[in-house]
Amino acid sequence: MKKKWFVIYTRPHQEIKVSETLSAIGITNYCPTITVIKQYSDRKKKVKKPLLSSYVMVNIEDNKRNEVFSCIGVVRYL
Repeated sequence: MKKKWFVIYTRPHQEIKVSETLSAIGITNYCPTITVIKQYSDRKKKVKKPLLSSYVMVNIEDNKRNEVFSCIGVVRYL
């Protein structure tokens, strides 16, 4: 079967964790991120934030779509 791109909806602030877990399972995914500098009272810190909050794109075959739900943090497909 041919692979297609699907968008999955994740729990809030779980996008990067879900992306890493999907990669560990062997599912091709894409979570665009941006590095921002957070200013704290005593320091500055570079933080990696997702560009699209609560969304991760996966490239998967139609008959294997349920495999993404084995990852904690995945809510549903869009």
